[in-house]
Amino acid sequence: MHNLYMVIVICINLFFVSLFSQANYIFVSNENSDTLVVLDKVSKKIIKTIDTGGRPRDIKFNNDFSKLYVVVSEENHILEIDTKKLKILDKIETGDDPEIFDIDHENKYIAVSNEDDNQLTIIDLKNKKIITSINDVGVEPEGVNFSPDGKFIYVTSEGTSSVLIIDVVNKKIVNEVLVGNRPRRGLFVNSGKEYWVSNELSGTVGIIDTEKQELIKTIKFSIKGIREQQITPVDFAYAKKKNIVFVTLGSANHVAVVDAHTYEVRKYILVGDRVWGADITGNEKELVVTNGNSDDISIIDLERLISTSAIPVGKTPHSVRIKK
Repeated sequence: MHNLYMVIVICINLFFVSLFSQANYIFVSNENSDTLVVLDKVSKKIIKTIDTGGRPRDIKFNNDFSKLYVVVSEENHILEIDTKKLKILDKIETGDDPEIFDIDHENKYIAVSNEDDNQLTIIDLKNKKIITSINDVGVEPEGVNFSPDGKFIYVTSEGTSSVLIIDVVNKKIVNEVLVGNRPRRGLFVNSGKEYWVSNELSGTVGIIDTEKQELIKTIKFSIKGIREQQITPVDFAYAKKKNIVFVTLGSANHVAVVDAHTYEVRKYILVGDRVWGADITGNEKELVVTNGNSDDISIIDLERLISTSAIPVGKTPHSVRIKK
């Protein structure tokens, strides 16, 4: 009888270990709570809060989703977090005031913008050491994206209204493309043939042809009843199967639904106050966005294209990432 009891206990433990290891989560950084919250992807309930230190902002997964990286701006480092155990593993020094970063598809490098120093810092992800810092990447650099082929890094520069293009091998600026006023984030679209950049103060998205490295299209947003200066595009999420790009519109409290091929704005979805970060589930059924001034996230049903719920997460949620 005792042996049977032990077998049952072991089986139950193995079940919960297996369930935990396969669990998928939503991660949200709270800029003014100094926390990273973890929500169950199905129930949307917060299951853990991780103290990060001063001002967590951008967050990214490595390519197998086993680790999550969180930039902590006031601490001048990036946290490495185990996405199964939900524990901090390490700290990676970044230089001063890191804000937005990206990881190349081979998990070799992290590239992070240092806003106050007008720099881009490149870090070897294996040994977690800074390789080099590239100076004069515009004024107040923010958005950072490795091209899908790994050859270039695109950096948005708020102060110069431009996108800097950096050769990864030579670690040198090879081009600069003028876009709209105060570009914030970027996204590679249509198999990397285009780079979309949000122009916060122009209320637009600029589209760069990545082969010609020149601006080819500008998308303007207009919402009935909302002043033009309140439409402040920031972040993106890309539903590749649906050929749709979702654009968070900041103080307009809406998300724009844009056809990735025709550039037509199909719809505007009402969400929370000052919508900021965005990510999409792997099955493209839900979009999650952070609302900085209402201290919550909105869950958007992508079949109906409506917001279905708002969930409090902490003070000034910045970025969201969903473990696929």
